Parts: sequence; structure tokens; C-alpha cells
Amino acid sequence: MSILIVEPVANDLALLEQLLKAWGYSDVIACASLDDARVQLGLSNVSIHALHDLELAIIDITDSESFPKFVDELRQRIYYQDIPILTLSEGSRSEKMPTAFAFGAADFVSKPIAEYELRARVRSCLRLKHEVDRRKSRERELMEASHQLSDLNRILATVSMIDSLTGIPNRRCFDENFEQEWKRTFRNGGNITLIIGDIDYFKQYNDSYGHQGGDSCLAQVAQMLKTCLKRPGDLVARYGGEEFVLVLPQTNAQQATTICNNIQSALLTLALEHTGSKVSPNVTLSLGVASTEPSVTGISREVLLSRADRALYDAKKAGRNRFVMASNI
Repeated sequence: MSILIVEPVANDLALLEQLLKAWGYSDVIACASLDDARVQLGLSNVSIHALHDLELAIIDITDSESFPKFVDELRQRIYYQDIPILTLSEGSRSEKMPTAFAFGAADFVSKPIAEYELRARVRSCLRLKHEVDRRKSRERELMEASHQLSDLNRILATVSMIDSLTGIPNRRCFDENFEQEWKRTFRNGGNITLIIGDIDYFKQYNDSYGHQGGDSCLAQVAQMLKTCLKRPGDLVARYGGEEFVLVLPQTNAQQATTICNNIQSALLTLALEHTGSKVSPNVTLSLGVASTEPSVTGISREVLLSRADRALYDAKKAGRNRFVMASNI
């Protein structure tokens, strides 16, 4: 830590340096002028010196004309902007002190210098610097903690939207996404489609392969469904138990039929053994599909969801391992 002295009177400069070192401040930068100080502190274009870790600047402002500009240059450097300035001056205290404080001085000492007063003022300025440093350090800690908390909140918000078993969005995420996509489709026009899927005879699957096997089956089917969605706006979520739901904005019934066929083909390729199924030696899905153009039909999203759920019921009733399209809405 360094203390800068700017004193044009050679005897006073030597005295100040001597006193500071006697008080234990060994790193003193002694300058005879503000221009010299500019070079020493790296404020000048011709500076060749390294930056200093300053704690205090003691500056004679008897000739105060160039003092404000120097202070301004000092404060523009982020590494010097908190340095307290202790000013010295001959002449009228009532005249010089207001000028010093007006341009950013932290304290003032009249000349000729009284040693006891100077020492007290130096200590006061250094306490001020240390307090400012502690406050800024605390502010940085709080800012960092705030950022960490914000990051944690974002992570928690994301986690709260993901089903921990399957790794795909959960029912809460579906509810929010469906509401947003419904409003967007209603506002912009076009179709929106819901597909609700249910793993056929899943209870029997758990009975045959155990709950760990059932969990593995759910996770694999979830990832399979995810791969069947190609557009960024499409969503597949775990609806509950062995049920999944797909939200397909700007998708009509004909396009939904193609997606259902792709799902059935992908599931056939996955070939998950299911000895407890009554319709296939492998895991199958029953799918209920409902599509509408909200801005034209004027139905609610609850109605569309109900129609998709009814279509799923019809698919199961018809023998499972199939998809059923709800009647035109």
C-alpha cells in the first residue's frame, strides 16, 4: 500500500516523507508537482511506471488552479477512484478548505504543518479508505450471492418443470405451455393439436418386470416420443402415471395422423418386450387425438383436452395399440 505526496516545496516534501516513514508508512511516492504525480500514477501518456496500490494522496493545493483537473483524472481510473485526498495549503483556511472539499478532498490541514494534526488526519483518511474497501467488498459479496441465488432460482424453476423419472417436461410444464400456445394460436390463427397417449396394459408390465422395469419403460417411451417431435415449438410431457401428452401448435388433423403413425413405427422399432400385454408381445400405445382452430371454432382449451381424452378412451375400447381422432371440432 502506498501514500502519494504532492508538495512543491522541497523542505515540506522531505518533512512529509520523513514523518510518514517514521509513523510506519514505508511506501511513499514523493512528487514535486501534479505533472510528476501523473507520470508516477500512470495518468500521463508518457507514463512508464506500474500502477500503484494507493491508500492515500496528500496534495498541497496552495496553488489550487490545476487541482480539480488532477482529481478528475484520478477519479476516471477505476483503481484510483476511491483514494481519499488529504489537502494541505498555506493561506486562509476559510478560503482554501471550501475549495478543497468542493473538488473531492476528504480532509484538510493548514500549513505550517502541525505534526499531531497531520498524523490524526492521515489516520482518519486511512480509516475512511479501509471502510470504503470493506463496504465495496461486502457489496461484491452480496452481488455475487445475489447472482448465485438468481442462478439457483433459474435452475430450480427449470427442475420444477421436468419430470425426474423420464427427463421430459411434467404436468405443470404442460399446463403452462398449453395455455400459452392456445392463446398464441387463438391470436395468430391456425390449428393446434393435442395427443394423449397411454401405455397399454402398464399395470401388467409392472407386475411382470417390477417397478424398476416399469420406470425404465416409461423413460424409454418418453425419449422415443421426444424424438418423434421435430419442431422447436412442439412439446411432449408426462401427463401422469403411464400417460403422456403432446402439444402440437400449427398442426392440423392430417399432420397429426402422420405424427401418430411415426410414433407407432418408432415404438415398433424400440421393441420393448411386454409379456403381459394382450395385444402385442411388445410395449404399445393407445393415442387419442384432438385438433381445432380456436379462432374459428371458439371452443376452450378445456374442451379440446376433454375431446383428446375421450378419443384415447375410444382407442382403448376399440382394442388398444392404435390412435383415434376425435370428431371435427
